[in-house]
Amino acid sequence: MRTALFSLALLFSVDAYACPMSDAAAYATAAAEVQNTEGAKAAFAVTGLSCNMTSAKVATALKGIEGVLAAAVDYQTGEAVVAFDGQKTDAAALLAAITETGYAAEPKQES
Repeated sequence: MRTALFSLALLFSVDAYACPMSDAAAYATAAAEVQNTEGAKAAFAVTGLSCNMTSAKVATALKGIEGVLAAAVDYQTGEAVVAFDGQKTDAAALLAAITETGYAAEPKQES
């Protein structure tokens, strides 16, 4: 019985089972931060993202680049948006960081 309860608790604590609505709300908040941040902006279409852990992996890679001021990645839409200091980095470096995480990406025109 104890093992079953532990397994059930573990199952529901895994981020992959998080509510997609809360993931969308978190992305909306992060994307708004990107839009409200001074600096150059870039958007990318990222393919292969499957859960919020994959979004977090890409966002962490982007935020690790010197000059990135804010980044948001949404696995549900495959969109990544970034605000950055154009004196320190550029869209090509951001694209390289995304592809180095193992996901395909291409620049996207912001609407």
